[in-house]
Amino acid sequence: MKRGFMSKRKLVFCPGMRKAAWALLAATGMWTGCGDEPQVAEPIRPVKYAEVRPASAVQSQRFAGTAKAGIEARLSFRTGGLIESIHVKVGDRVHAGQRIATLDSRDAVLAHQGAKAALENASMQKANAQSRLIRVRQLYQADNVSLAEYEQAKNGFASATSGYESARKSLELQGRQLGYNEIHAPVAGIVTAVHNEVNEVIQAGSPLVELSAGEDIEMEVGVPEGYIAQIQTGQPVRVRFSALPGLNFAAQVREIAYALDASSTYPVIVKLDAPSPAIRPGMAGEVEFRFGAGEPSEDPLVVPVKAVGADANGQYVFVIDAVDNGMGTVHRRPIRVGKLVADGFLVEEGLAERELVATAGLRSLLNGMQVRLLQE
Repeated sequence: MKRGFMSKRKLVFCPGMRKAAWALLAATGMWTGCGDEPQVAEPIRPVKYAEVRPASAVQSQRFAGTAKAGIEARLSFRTGGLIESIHVKVGDRVHAGQRIATLDSRDAVLAHQGAKAALENASMQKANAQSRLIRVRQLYQADNVSLAEYEQAKNGFASATSGYESARKSLELQGRQLGYNEIHAPVAGIVTAVHNEVNEVIQAGSPLVELSAGEDIEMEVGVPEGYIAQIQTGQPVRVRFSALPGLNFAAQVREIAYALDASSTYPVIVKLDAPSPAIRPGMAGEVEFRFGAGEPSEDPLVVPVKAVGADANGQYVFVIDAVDNGMGTVHRRPIRVGKLVADGFLVEEGLAERELVATAGLRSLLNGMQVRLLQE
């Protein structure tokens, strides 16, 4: 054997070795028996947790929203065409009936003139058919014409009358089409958006101008499904705006959506009781809802929604025991919960105040498993 090198030997501890050596190897998590391969301890799983605590008699929750005017109108033409003029710009105040924009109406004018000429022609044909009917009726009464000729005259007058009525309605329609080439403000308000320019072609019904009207201010907020059942129409709320620090506005719930929107929340509209002139449509703010008014004076316990699991045997939680230096042991425990409140489920049976429960990864936990605690 060369100097400076030592031979590598595999150490094998057999039952006859001292107890101290066994304890040392067990503490490191690796050991070898006679002829066995090294063993590696399973890593400790981290879990998030929360504390079981009493529910407050009155709880509050805030949701972000955006201010809007009580009346928001999107003005559009009832027919398509080339925009000839736009008489307003963003920020303009308009009065009811004011002309907002017009389309090129030359085609509509020509169509109206054609309908007018058609009505005049139909009127002449009706007059001629009426005169012939009167003459043939007199001849028929004097037995100078046949019954067939008299019936033919009556049919001719009826046809001419029908043609006249059709031409009259066509002229009326064309006259209304002339009105479709203009937009007038339905109410007094402020122009908040203009979407097109002069000489652009616009489709019928496509919004051209947006108008905010009325002194009422509303807030639209998205409420998660866990809270929507606790909100009622007419419920009082408080509104704050980031642009107006220190000011709180009283408001009431005016409308609650029945279905989820694209953001997976339920739109709720609240109306401010006495809005400030400083509030403008589009301002960001938040609405504070208060829940649980009228609860009994003795607070029940509440457990977070994420901590409660359910299977064929009922509802359960994983309670964390023997907490020391950020480590603990989880034990599955059946519980019974009641209604959902702002902070979770009310506990009816199975938990005590200040107990710790796991709030994430319930399906991967096992009874008696050691875990490392992560603050929720």
